[in-house]
Amino acid sequence: MVMGAYTDSLREAARRLLRCQGGTLYIPQKWISDAEGLVLKVSDLVPSKIVAPKIESVSGEHISYTNDEDLNFHIGIDEPDLSYCWIKADMSETGHCWDDFSLMVMKLASAGYPGCVGCGGPGSEGPWDEKSARKY
Repeated sequence: MVMGAYTDSLREAARRLLRCQGGTLYIPQKWISDAEGLVLKVSDLVPSKIVAPKIESVSGEHISYTNDEDLNFHIGIDEPDLSYCWIKADMSETGHCWDDFSLMVMKLASAGYPGCVGCGGPGSEGPWDEKSARKY
């Protein structure tokens, strides 16, 4: 996995998914069952997560998440507006952004995020600065 902006943004997107209640995760059909499995694993690891995201399929290769809490993220080539944490898909060394993302979610959830202090990784205690992250 590429270190730096890609990993930082990926970690922020994972934190957003773990902090949210509800919302919708839009994902290519080929990863729907993986996404459903991830949501089940997270609910086992993070019992405080009461409302899991709804999962809907999209055409194309992008992954996005939207909710009413302004914790949105987008994994793909096309740059969204600044209200989204953007993970530029072509920066993954593995070429599998979904695998990178789901692994990051599981790492944080296994560490106890969001119900722990300091286990969210670097930058988890302060506000996310999307504009600075995109400068990389």
